[in-house]
Amino acid sequence: MTNYMDEFVKSTNFHQSKPIREIVYESLRNTIISGKIPVGERIVEKEYAERLNISRTPVREALRALEMEELVEYIPRVGVVVKRITIEDVFEIYKIRQHLEVLAAVSAMDNITKEEIKEIEELLTITEEKNAEGDIEEVIKLFGVFNQKIYEASRMKRLTSMISKLNEYLQRFRNISISDNERRESALKDHREILRAIILKDKGEIENIIKSHLEKSLEVVALEIRE
Repeated sequence: MTNYMDEFVKSTNFHQSKPIREIVYESLRNTIISGKIPVGERIVEKEYAERLNISRTPVREALRALEMEELVEYIPRVGVVVKRITIEDVFEIYKIRQHLEVLAAVSAMDNITKEEIKEIEELLTITEEKNAEGDIEEVIKLFGVFNQKIYEASRMKRLTSMISKLNEYLQRFRNISISDNERRESALKDHREILRAIILKDKGEIENIIKSHLEKSLEVVALEIRE
């Protein structure tokens, strides 16, 4: 049995107070988005159900949900396969992200507290220290924490969920982007400027910085996908 199947089984936790179909859906979705299941690989209901020791129904329902998200597709005489993320998908996701990220930051501008500002400033200092040490894995993790703190400061819970779900689609490509030294330094600078614009309540500057920030990220991600 392939390694990705083992990864899927290991990440499927039935000790949660959720319906089995939802647990299977989340586990399968994460395994696909992380790139562990190759593009074009068939997902056979029977095999997955047998490995999890469950009926085929929850797996079938999970695959239907994933097909609606366009993470998998049904091909006649072949079955359900993992769908490739296209360059058109990437541009669409970034266009949506730009509007949502600006909305989150502008809302944070109106709601952020002094305590939250202090926490984010300390977080950025730690991130810069980790970057100087060459701890890329920790820097990537702290970048995610920075984004989450801005989302929380926006006081818009549904918006936070929407952006997080979009970000998941491109996480493995964004990690590759941040692994580049020059791109990482630029992203750190952008985060400082975003926070500064929020503190100054400069909506126009917030929009400009986030647009530039995402455009730089898009360039690297689009190049990676084209290759």
